[in-house]
Amino acid sequence: MNRDADTITARAARWHLATASDDMDWDGFADWLDADPRHRAAYDEIALTDAALGEVGMAEEAPAPLAANDDERPPRRRGWAVWGGGALAASLAALALVTQLSDPAPVTYATQSGAQTIALADGSRIALAPHSRLTIEGRRQDRIALEGGAWFEIRHDPSRQLVIDAGGVAISDVGTSFDVQTTAGQVAVEVAEGQVALSSDRLEKPVQLVAGHAFRLDVKAGTAVTRPLEEGEAGEWREGRLTYRNEALGLVAADLARYAGVRIELSEGIANRQFSGTLAVGNGEGAVRDLAQLMGLGLERSGTGYRLVAR
Repeated sequence: MNRDADTITARAARWHLATASDDMDWDGFADWLDADPRHRAAYDEIALTDAALGEVGMAEEAPAPLAANDDERPPRRRGWAVWGGGALAASLAALALVTQLSDPAPVTYATQSGAQTIALADGSRIALAPHSRLTIEGRRQDRIALEGGAWFEIRHDPSRQLVIDAGGVAISDVGTSFDVQTTAGQVAVEVAEGQVALSSDRLEKPVQLVAGHAFRLDVKAGTAVTRPLEEGEAGEWREGRLTYRNEALGLVAADLARYAGVRIELSEGIANRQFSGTLAVGNGEGAVRDLAQLMGLGLERSGTGYRLVAR
């Protein structure tokens, strides 16, 4: 668990304890839950852990003998009612133990030159792109980590909060079709149906991305852009093509390495040149030649791949 997750879990625990107080800030609690999908997931884990620990405590507690002049025993206070630094650490450790015992082991999928279709238990489907990696966790398969690219067709289920971590962006969905790509320090999301919520510490505020729109975060440049999509553009790598609108040549080269299986070197000074156009990736050599022609660049053989150079 990383430091950010530790902080969220600790805050969730404090909110859970506060619900028993007469001066509970219910509006603040609701705002905190809505601010980030990870908040609700962390609070649910805390509540489940509290319930589980309560059941264990009730099962293991043995009645203490009464003194001869005692009519009744003082009520026992629950351990979670007093919250100090030691109690916080102990409860977080218990949370980790309960989660480990109740959650199935994470499942990881990794592709090479071809794509792979992954079916989830609820009927949702994921098409994992070539040269990509996907890890699924949680009892309801609702925590997913992606490196590379994937197309998601998620079955509508309001009771499940699915969260996908891709390049530091948390993507939340309850039922829709969308594409996610992490390439060359950028995260791109394209929504074909429904909508998704995007959150990241690199964004000033969460983004609601609706059908027919694309989002791209450039981590290095610190920029985030939302734009409309052309019909059929979302996840078009599944149809053997890639479309770009003023994208850096370095990103295009990385995409061609993944989807066309061709290695491309760039001569000094051209990686940030902007490219707009559509490339067919079924034939790697043809895609590189088309790119060179459209960009007005020279094309050279370089080992097992190609090198693009300024003319």
